[in-house]
Amino acid sequence: MLNRLFLVACAVLVVDVNGRADDQIRSYTVPKEQSETPAAQSQPAQAAPEIPVNTAPIQWKLPESWQQLAPDGIRIGNFAVPGKQGGMATVAITSFPGDVGTDLDNVNRWRQQLELGAVGEGGVISEPVIVDFSDGRLFDLSGATARTVVAMVRRNGATWFFKMTGDIGTVGEAKPAFMDFLKSIRFTAGGDAAETATATATTAPAADSGSPKWSVPSNWVETAPGAMLFKSFSITGDAGAGAAVTVSFFPGEVGGTLANINRWRGQMGLSPLEDDRLEGIAEPLETAGGKGTLVDIDGTGGKAGERLVAVIVPHGDNTWFYKLLGDKALVAKEKDSFVNFVKNVQYP
Repeated sequence: MLNRLFLVACAVLVVDVNGRADDQIRSYTVPKEQSETPAAQSQPAQAAPEIPVNTAPIQWKLPESWQQLAPDGIRIGNFAVPGKQGGMATVAITSFPGDVGTDLDNVNRWRQQLELGAVGEGGVISEPVIVDFSDGRLFDLSGATARTVVAMVRRNGATWFFKMTGDIGTVGEAKPAFMDFLKSIRFTAGGDAAETATATATTAPAADSGSPKWSVPSNWVETAPGAMLFKSFSITGDAGAGAAVTVSFFPGEVGGTLANINRWRGQMGLSPLEDDRLEGIAEPLETAGGKGTLVDIDGTGGKAGERLVAVIVPHGDNTWFYKLLGDKALVAKEKDSFVNFVKNVQYP
């Protein structure tokens, strides 16, 4: 069953990684954080240009060989790590409100991605790690061909994940640089109520855990979901217009409806809303899996050429997220097919 599967993810940050090492420090600022430890306040600020990409209050120094990946709409930080023997690893920074499950939940999710069996509490192995004066845990898991190293830090009501995954050899080579990267992390002034990922979920569940069943429209083309997505599809419209459909799930409420709507609005360059202003943006939707919430956000006033239609479906111990995002006209054309797709998903 899926009731313990979930993932981690967030908004993408893209910066230029060329040039000197001191040019690779990037900062992101939001309104002043309500509380900060004296030790963190005394930490010298990193000299860097401010790039107001999103509300994630974090900065780092990029290792010399790491490369920025193209934006995928998910991660706060997203990097490629080339190996000396031609291998490759990726590093992702994601952040979520709340605890986002137990250590055991997270370990078994990562083990599943490595095609390993689940373990009990006694199988959770970790060691302490410090990220900008905040206590965390470091997990290191290896499968037959791949390895994952994750630092998990709970800070000011949010959980941060710094995850490196790739072939065993490359991850082993890059682990010292990854540890130095963690030491460079600075949570800058700003609230840590984290941005949850726009499209988030784990890779496909193991065969014995079951998967949802659905009927995909014939013009949707399935794409490689990557480490942060359960399923993804692309849609091509007239004159090269494009849109994407993503499917994801998390345990629990994942911050609630308003928090997710405001996260999506922020990614579209729009200001947050209060609960009493959701009329016309969110409405109930009956689905085969239970009562859901249909969200429709027009990018006018922000990313004017885009539109987002999303459905939030609580089912069992998880919350499922279905998202259609892209060219405004194409999204309008595909909305009915998308909503019908979500309404008829059969959960195990």
